[in-house]
Amino acid sequence: MHNPKYLLELKTRAEKALNSEPPDGLAGFTLTWTFWEAVQRRMLILACKREGWTVAQADKSLVPVRYDNRSFTRLYKTITSGQNWEESLPLPARKIWPAISQAMTLRERIIHGTSRTGDIRLQAAAWKILHFADLLRDHPLGDPFKELPNRARKTRTDESLREIVEKG
Repeated sequence: MHNPKYLLELKTRAEKALNSEPPDGLAGFTLTWTFWEAVQRRMLILACKREGWTVAQADKSLVPVRYDNRSFTRLYKTITSGQNWEESLPLPARKIWPAISQAMTLRERIIHGTSRTGDIRLQAAAWKILHFADLLRDHPLGDPFKELPNRARKTRTDESLREIVEKG
């Protein structure tokens, strides 16, 4: 599972690449996107925990899931019984979300090698993602960068979560 220490390490490495001289937009964006995918997983785990599953159940059920912003928001809505991701965001984060959604295009262009993307554009997108993630500290589910308590009441079954994840 992506614990807070790992998330912060990814974030630090991304910032280091973006702050290097000269800035490395491609490395910074790639590290930032890896960080963002880990944050998405962490937010889904927080959602599962709130809905009555343990962290271990959530972690196990989310292993096969591949994330992009669209699949993440769909799965978030499914896990939280219809709560919309955008509407759950703190207001400052809600204003930035459209830019995070647009960063998917850059990610797809890089991963699939369809065209070059300028360093300045990559850097700008990476900084927005990093800023957005910082704003998630005020999310109603809790701060994704904090350790979760070890004890949790298990009120739902592994099978019910697997069904939800497969449906989502």
